[in-house]
Amino acid sequence: MMSNRNYQTCKLIKNRIDLYLYEMATLFANLGTDSTLEEIQNAYKRENEYIDKIAELDPDKALSIRPYAN
Repeated sequence: MMSNRNYQTCKLIKNRIDLYLYEMATLFANLGTDSTLEEIQNAYKRENEYIDKIAELDPDKALSIRPYAN
């Protein structure tokens, strides 16, 4: 049976997802015009890892962030 807990109904899940979203934002805020291709690729890789963690907590929220197949 699926749990009814999600981003909208569970404060703990909301806080954890908000933390992942914050970390995702800082990944790209720390990139600049002098960033190497490797640094940019690493940021996208880590972003996908964070979205995967969000999907474990709330698949619908993850789908709203990444509406395409990974």
